[in-house]
Amino acid sequence: MNETPSTTLTLLGTAGGPGGHATRSGMSSLVTVGSRHYLVDAGDGVCRQLAAAGVSLREVSEVFITHLHDDHTAGLPGLVSFSHTMRSGPIQLFGPPGTSALRRGVLAYAETNASIRGQESRLSPVEDQVSAMEVRSGVLYSDDLVTVIGAENSHYALTTFSEPAHSSLALRFDTPSGSVVFTGDTGESAAVEELARGAHVLVCEMVTAADRASVPEPVRAHMDVEHLSPSQVGRLAQAARVGRVVLSHYSGATNEDLAEIAREFPGEVVAGEDLMRFRLGEGGNSPQSS
Repeated sequence: MNETPSTTLTLLGTAGGPGGHATRSGMSSLVTVGSRHYLVDAGDGVCRQLAAAGVSLREVSEVFITHLHDDHTAGLPGLVSFSHTMRSGPIQLFGPPGTSALRRGVLAYAETNASIRGQESRLSPVEDQVSAMEVRSGVLYSDDLVTVIGAENSHYALTTFSEPAHSSLALRFDTPSGSVVFTGDTGESAAVEELARGAHVLVCEMVTAADRASVPEPVRAHMDVEHLSPSQVGRLAQAARVGRVVLSHYSGATNEDLAEIAREFPGEVVAGEDLMRFRLGEGGNSPQSS
């Protein structure tokens, strides 16, 4: 009798925003189904965090990018270049419009190293190491273990783009043992609420009053509209009837921040930290009944 493969969520990095952080790595998470790993975002320090989680670069082949801000992509050049040097299998990037341009930039970075090391050890062409598929919404990827669904969120609500018309995605991973939804960076969004409906775990971004106060005045409208406050996190989780909320992309959560969420959402809320693991089916992961 075949057992249902387990699903584990690992928070590799939980630090949102540009710049270095003393105790956290940049935004990145890992969804593991059975023995297969799916990487969500690749912020600064992702290679180190994969090693700390016990995952080899050789085990990473699918990378899903929620949006192209640098706090979600700064670790990608190292991931691709190191994977090429170590002769790991090719990496496929899935991300919003602009991901192909990001791939070209990553390859330009990796090419200098490849041209030196290739003289020593006859490496394959570096352009074969990574491919890019630009996606928007709907089913983005599917295999025998997981279906990944995307929805455009409201992280760019205040921004007008010329070409490419960038977008920011929330992602849902449906697996045999449950579902994990990543809001990505977003403000309030009916599309994200619908995507998250009934999820076992909601990995949710949050901006606190302290986060808002720490940025220059011109940036505060962005924080107010294109990110989620604690009370908005709670309302989203309650409306979507999720099983558990795991907070990410924040500097810290005070008791008052958590109380704000609890006033809207009675379920379990975990203040996420780097290298926390959550196994679906354990603890408060069951979606709320309607």
